[in-house]
Amino acid sequence: MPALARTLSDISNAQGGMERIKNTLLPRQYATYPILLTHAFCLLMPLGLIGTLGLWTPLGSTVAGFMFLAMLQMGNDLQNPFENREDDVPMTAITRTIEIDLRCFG
Repeated sequence: MPALARTLSDISNAQGGMERIKNTLLPRQYATYPILLTHAFCLLMPLGLIGTLGLWTPLGSTVAGFMFLAMLQMGNDLQNPFENREDDVPMTAITRTIEIDLRCFG
């Protein structure tokens, strides 16, 4: 029985940690500044690449800008890992597995 109590205690501690992560708000600047700076960088990048890429500047800056915008979107998606979207932590599946395992104990 001590092993079961220890496991339940670990699960409870993990749940508490996840709830703290979910309820912790990020300052608004963490969402605003990356958007502004990424867009400014993407707008100014062709000016820096024109000397190197010449006529290929539109293609090169488009590809590089897309990569920066993709990283920005990934950061936005990671801000809320427990929102039950397709790319979030699968909390429903995890809790269902725990429920099935606990029902096996009777």
